Amino acid sequence: MNFFETQDRARRRTKWLVVYFICAVISIVLAVYFGVIFGTTLISGAKLEPWDPGLFLFITGVTVLLILGGTAYKFAQLRQGGKVVAEGLGGRPVLPSTGDLKERQLLNVVEEMAIASGTPVPLVYVMDEETGINAFAAGTDPSNAVIGVTRGCIELLSRSELQGVIAHEFSHIRNGDMRLNMRLIGFIFGILILMIVGRVLLSSMRYARTSRDSKEGNGILAVVLLVGLVLFLVGAIGGFFARLIQAAVSRQREFLADSSAVQFTRDAGGLTGARKKLGGWGDHSRVKNPQGSAVSHMFFAEGGLFRWGLATHPPLQVRIQALDPAWTQKFDTVSLPAVEMKGRDGSASGAVANLAPSGAAPPASTMNAVETLGHLGDEEGWQLSSGLRVCNEIDQRWRKASQDRRQAQVLIFAMLLSRDLQQRKVQVEGLRKGMGSDYVEALSEWHRSLESLHSTGKIALLDLCIPTLRQLSQPEYERLMQMLDWVVATDEKVDLFEFMLKHALTRHLSGNFAPLSGKAPSGPERMGDLSSAGDVLLSLMAWSGRNSETAAKAFEAAVDGWGPYEGWEPRLLPEDSFDTKMVVAALAEFEVAAPLIKQTILQMCGLAAAEDGVLTSEEAELLRAVADAIGASVPPFVYEERAEESQAELS
Repeated sequence: MNFFETQDRARRRTKWLVVYFICAVISIVLAVYFGVIFGTTLISGAKLEPWDPGLFLFITGVTVLLILGGTAYKFAQLRQGGKVVAEGLGGRPVLPSTGDLKERQLLNVVEEMAIASGTPVPLVYVMDEETGINAFAAGTDPSNAVIGVTRGCIELLSRSELQGVIAHEFSHIRNGDMRLNMRLIGFIFGILILMIVGRVLLSSMRYARTSRDSKEGNGILAVVLLVGLVLFLVGAIGGFFARLIQAAVSRQREFLADSSAVQFTRDAGGLTGARKKLGGWGDHSRVKNPQGSAVSHMFFAEGGLFRWGLATHPPLQVRIQALDPAWTQKFDTVSLPAVEMKGRDGSASGAVANLAPSGAAPPASTMNAVETLGHLGDEEGWQLSSGLRVCNEIDQRWRKASQDRRQAQVLIFAMLLSRDLQQRKVQVEGLRKGMGSDYVEALSEWHRSLESLHSTGKIALLDLCIPTLRQLSQPEYERLMQMLDWVVATDEKVDLFEFMLKHALTRHLSGNFAPLSGKAPSGPERMGDLSSAGDVLLSLMAWSGRNSETAAKAFEAAVDGWGPYEGWEPRLLPEDSFDTKMVVAALAEFEVAAPLIKQTILQMCGLAAAEDGVLTSEEAELLRAVADAIGASVPPFVYEERAEESQAELS
């Protein structure tokens, strides 16, 4: 399964979503019109003409205004990211300091999955009131994504089963389903707005009082009651269409996410085990929260209380059979253990405060060999085994530091300090004045420990720090970015690691502290429209750590290994002909390009980097910067290359 092809299909599916939405609006308008005709006839006794153009246009205008207004309101609300959905479902964030062993295990699994997939670690929410087995991924972008799980999910599932569920949700993040699902929430809210208005009007009637002496007042109450009833019934029609849209968009994506999760973990047993327990658990996957039905298409399994006769997910038996053809059609019987009451921080008495990652070897079915860079962008390139090794090699003190708001900032600056002693003293002194002495006491010591760490590990540390840094206050965030700019600029040059780290932090934090308004512009569909930007990025990768002869070979390997280019004739630019501004501008152009265009440039950069068979830290940093900027992710496929590099240095 190809990430960019699924992104492209998701984008085309969005167009069908608009078509479904328009059909639903037309049906609702007609239902409202004939409902008004019937209601007016019922109250006044006068027989109205079935077709009144003036009345139809008025009703159409009001109805469409309500629906579009509700949709726009929900879209604006969802722009804040997945936390809006998680909190609306009654979820609470799981803090790194949680004392609950199950929650600690959940955080470890999510961190391992994020590092293995090359994406920032999402925030994690637990819905304590939900005893069913369910989970979801929500967000408009990986930068503001969250993973939510029910209490039943973490209590009833083993670690491997939980891993399968989380891998399924990460598949939705990678495949572009998450953004599509968020848009679907906005459309559904607009479709259901009439039901909401009708419910409000009917509820208000409980406090209204009739009077025998006021026929006019009683008539108004009757009209309000009738309008509320009509809107509620028409809204029920909208609910049916909403469910129809959910089913049309979601069912096939669930099969793809199951397949992606198994390809990622190389272990079908965890995911099928979770589904067997789901079938054997009496409460199944049902989410009790009233908002569950509106977002049921986002869940791991059917989640809404009201299903309108349509399923948003394929049948459970069919999904298990697809992964385990030898299944005997027998579900696992499970029961929920007693759960301690927890505070909002997830603390529980008697629990261990910290639980390190398991470090357990992946299943025997896991493919340990890292895929070649020629398959970059394929789902098969996800390697959980490599991600686990990278994750487990990170020193526990760095993991602990990444979970603290103050120490995570120190960790970022420790990775940025200059290797030049005098320059480093200037940077440390400036950080002491700008951030406070308590921030930088161990800065130089941390820098020395991190200096020899391969960029794969540094990038993993960056991903671990991002969810912690999202919890900064606005003034703390602004100070962090100001000091980051200052540290990078002190030596009057920007190296590749500085560029990558700054670009990643800006991209993944700005959406949380300064969300963009409006719709992202649509980009070019042909490589020919991005020829200049493509030349810059491909030349930068070709020149990375090479001389003129080897750079030409790397460039030729990339050009010959991928194509056609639809109007683009790639050319190797001179090494000194481009600067940081040109690189940033090139990345910005590819960020809004069509998914398959993004695949082309990322694939070519990967081929150029792999030409000599060794992936250096510099090349890993550049690949991450390119992938991050265009909204893709690069798994830690450099593990074996790094090991070979280390062996070469020892010999």
